[in-house]
Amino acid sequence: MSSGFGLNGGRGRCFPFWQEFAKCYVQSDSPRKECTNQFEDYQECLYHRKELLRLSIVQEEYEKEKQRKAEGKDATVPAKA
Repeated sequence: MSSGFGLNGGRGRCFPFWQEFAKCYVQSDSPRKECTNQFEDYQECLYHRKELLRLSIVQEEYEKEKQRKAEGKDATVPAKA
């Protein structure tokens, strides 16, 4: 949480990212341009969108490779009469 308090008390997991974003926002003349990286880091910490996207891409490739191997294995096995 941006308040700094986690669910079990103490610091929240994303609070350091929020601090970096807030620091940049206060110090910059044009925060929309200069603080986009800090804002994206904070959003990623909260929602894990990039991580989940990468995970789904890796999972899709894994499934495709698994299917290719299964199809290739079936083609190389001679049929018994």
